[in-house]
Amino acid sequence: MKKLFPNLLTLLRIFGSGVLLFLAPLKPPFLAVYFLCGVSDILDGFLARRWNVSSHAGALLDSVADFILVSVLLYVFIPYYNWPNWILIWIAAIALIRITALIVCRIRFRKFAFLHTVSNKATGAALLCFPFLLWLFGLNPTAIFLCVLSSISALEELTIQIVSAHLNRDIISILHINKSL
Repeated sequence: MKKLFPNLLTLLRIFGSGVLLFLAPLKPPFLAVYFLCGVSDILDGFLARRWNVSSHAGALLDSVADFILVSVLLYVFIPYYNWPNWILIWIAAIALIRITALIVCRIRFRKFAFLHTVSNKATGAALLCFPFLLWLFGLNPTAIFLCVLSSISALEELTIQIVSAHLNRDIISILHINKSL
């Protein structure tokens, strides 16, 4: 059971992402499920490494769960707020960079993969804090902060996929490319 638990947490995030589609944004039930999805994202990889049960399948499942959660959040939040057009264009540009990184990875390494860089983890943590940041700073400053962070992590991932000699899903950052060769 210990071996399966991290993957069960990841599956919980996928299920929770689906539940978010049926809840009113930023109301207590939504926030509770949103928080559980975030906690599962933190715990699944941590426990897999801690218990020495990390696997390629688990890493892939984690990336799929992250993609589903972010897609659901965009689907829920974009129509919920009156976003300035320039932020929507920025979000689309980030998505395009991420898709390009996936395509480059597929062409170069014959696999689709998201990287587990520190900047990607920081972006995920910031996204988890979105409701709190929104309440504290308002829509535009929060969106700018998240878009800047996400742009940095997306560009870093694309650059790594372009220049790295081999695929390393767990590369820490672009500064570690030479160490992973």
